[in-house]
Amino acid sequence: MLFLLLFLVAIFLAVRFDVSTQVKMGVTNLIYGDEMRGMKGFRVVVETVIPELEKEGLTRAGLLEELSTTLEKGGIRALDDADWQKTSVKPVLNVMVHATKTGEGRYQYSVTFEVGKSEGPDSAANSQKFKTLWLTSGMGEGSVSDIRTRIKEEARFFIKSHSGS
Repeated sequence: MLFLLLFLVAIFLAVRFDVSTQVKMGVTNLIYGDEMRGMKGFRVVVETVIPELEKEGLTRAGLLEELSTTLEKGGIRALDDADWQKTSVKPVLNVMVHATKTGEGRYQYSVTFEVGKSEGPDSAANSQKFKTLWLTSGMGEGSVSDIRTRIKEEARFFIKSHSGS
């Protein structure tokens, strides 16, 4: 009985203090942190959003603007095409939102943030010479506001990982 009580307390504390996220962040920072932190700005690329989400106000252009603002507030530059072309590393933050409508205003969704750099003359996130340095994703089911919340959570996680905190 005491073991069960200690087990429940441990689970509560792990969830309360988000231990899994801290461990995940620590491991990614250990492996790729120095290289990623060396990149002070990123070209932000948002994959095409499905038409149903666009109709409900979650547009690719709106996401791009929101993410750029969030990154700037976190101390990370969102590079426009001209500034990005001047960089030697060609850093990219690729954001993918995949969703399937399950009912009236409800979606099953996944949000993925991928950080990488182009290593060839064809400097695009989808080129064959793109090297992924860091990746995180989250999924769930809910409304458009739930998807926005997940995107914000992943963006905060990226900013924390980038800063090394």
